[in-house]
Amino acid sequence: MKKSHRAFTLIELLVVMSIIALLLGILLPALAKARKNALQVKCATQVKQMHAGLITQANDDAKNNFLLPGEVNRLAINGVQVPGRGDFDEAKNSHRNLWSAGVAKNLFPCVLLVSPAEISSKVLVCPTYQFNKYKPAADTYWDGDATAAGGSAASLFDINGTGTTGGIGASSVSYAAMPLVKYLGTTGTVLNQRRSGNWKSSGNSKIVVLGNRGPKDGVTTDPIYTSSTTLLIHGAQNEWDGNLCYGDNHVTYGRAMTPEGLDKVGTGTTATLDNVFLSNDTVAGKDSLIQIITKCDGQFLSNHTAGWD
Repeated sequence: MKKSHRAFTLIELLVVMSIIALLLGILLPALAKARKNALQVKCATQVKQMHAGLITQANDDAKNNFLLPGEVNRLAINGVQVPGRGDFDEAKNSHRNLWSAGVAKNLFPCVLLVSPAEISSKVLVCPTYQFNKYKPAADTYWDGDATAAGGSAASLFDINGTGTTGGIGASSVSYAAMPLVKYLGTTGTVLNQRRSGNWKSSGNSKIVVLGNRGPKDGVTTDPIYTSSTTLLIHGAQNEWDGNLCYGDNHVTYGRAMTPEGLDKVGTGTTATLDNVFLSNDTVAGKDSLIQIITKCDGQFLSNHTAGWD
């Protein structure tokens, strides 16, 4: 006898489709969270490796200082450039020059400087870093190095300030770092103790050296806070989360821009929590501060322009 083949009924198909949709509804959020966690961990690893690259360079420095662009390419002596000699060129100490000089010295690759969780279309891995720009005889030590203040030559490796607000334009770096200004005031009398004491292999577990960038001045009120695209790098749409790397090379992840473990700024009843995106200590610079410096044309705080997005 010939066997007949029974087809699925419409109701049976609908039941199967409903079960599949239910399973997808359960699995997709879990997969999205797993992906988010993986990006955060990879980002933390990159921050740690960037700091480790700076430590590697510091181990070869007599004072254990981190890379300083103005120390690499110094001012001329009586009009003559002498590699490794002369006063530091403080106008070179922008973050653009810092990271580009680090790549030129093979402390880290360009891809390490862009977070895997980067959300901004303006921040991209440098596509063609020009290692042949390292020419001490021509007084150039990295791609984008120039004699103009702030190293303003055109370069594919860049951090450009745009507009009157100093916003971040095209950039090949996702991360904020300690500003490298020498003096806090407008005269050469008040040294920035962040740089002199902690821009080095210090092992200080209470100072943040670099990390994910945050909202302008660490503000947590609108309209600045929730309009900052930095909230979308790791956090929810309306809350900042990020990785922070300390002087002893440990990395923490959290939503506080005033992380636990940092010393308070001030004393007694006037002491405040240390906000890593705000210059809390304007007297000595003993607090943590990380920014993206888009412009640098001198040795004083007023010569450094921070960019925000």
